[in-house]
Amino acid sequence: MSTIGTRFQKNRGSRAESVPAAIPSPADTPHLVLWLTGVVGFVLCMVAFVLWGITGSRTLFDMMIALCT
Repeated sequence: MSTIGTRFQKNRGSRAESVPAAIPSPADTPHLVLWLTGVVGFVLCMVAFVLWGITGSRTLFDMMIALCT
């Protein structure tokens, strides 16, 4: 049995005082920002996949070169 999440008493007895194993996440966690980033990334991947299927790699490579120059 693991002793993770428990605190031993000073006299090092066999009894252990339980403490919460995990601290709950704060209420201000930016879940919406993370979901939006994931959705935008997924949509961009789908657009790239569709462009690759319709016009081949030429369009994607042209867009990357135009972006980099």
